[in-house]
Amino acid sequence: MKPLDITAGNTTMKEWNTPDSRLLDIVPVPQTRNRCAERLEAAQRALYDKIARRAVALGFDPETIEPVYDGVADPSGYLAAKPRLMWILKEPYDGWDAAGYPFGGGWTILKDLGGDGKTLAEAANGNTALRNVAYASRALLYGADSYADLPWISDDPAAYDRALRSVAFLNVGKMPASRTTSDAKLAACYADWKSILFRQIDLYDPGIVVFGNTLPCFAPDLGLDLSKPVRSATCGGSTVDIHFWRGKRLLWAPHPAAVLPPRDWVDSILEAARMEI
Repeated sequence: MKPLDITAGNTTMKEWNTPDSRLLDIVPVPQTRNRCAERLEAAQRALYDKIARRAVALGFDPETIEPVYDGVADPSGYLAAKPRLMWILKEPYDGWDAAGYPFGGGWTILKDLGGDGKTLAEAANGNTALRNVAYASRALLYGADSYADLPWISDDPAAYDRALRSVAFLNVGKMPASRTTSDAKLAACYADWKSILFRQIDLYDPGIVVFGNTLPCFAPDLGLDLSKPVRSATCGGSTVDIHFWRGKRLLWAPHPAAVLPPRDWVDSILEAARMEI
């Protein structure tokens, strides 16, 4: 695939013929947007089937534990987003059985996360990682110079809900897990799910990818030397390194649940995403 301009996610849309076909550039006119969204949703469903089959191949019993599916909640909103934004975090959390083993799954992040009548924004307000992702996503998609310029989620839940549904959200591991992930466990998850992860990146074709302390897993396959970022952005205690791969801007950021002031974490990502290179 030829290198893409870093604004590729802003200026073109992609049409997906089959889950394994090449993406074809098309003009983003209104009459094609719905069709593109339908194609993207169909390709995403095909990937969900691959994820389910991969879980079985890895030895997981679907009667007791299933994948937590990730991707895009609103394909139309994602395709229209400027920029097209992807988050890559570590592992999903669901629950634990009496013996202390993860269980559950079978649901989709950013579609089913609210549950119990909650909106996605309400769910984010009670989850540190998702709350910070929501603030940064809203600022990047709808315009805010800094964390200080953003309203609280509770003051504008509809805008935050729309922002979260218009980004791509991936986990390196696809199975329910604990709330903490060691480097060794993350590396094992990457090895198990690498082929799926690269299919997802290819399918969603983001302009900006924020890695929540997950880029070291990908770096060897992307040909990146993480000791040599193109530039870095630092706000308070949060530093975000900027790398490029196939024209995509890759941001190596702390995990959104890291013990950092939310202002520092969000503002460092905004600066890195907008920095002139």
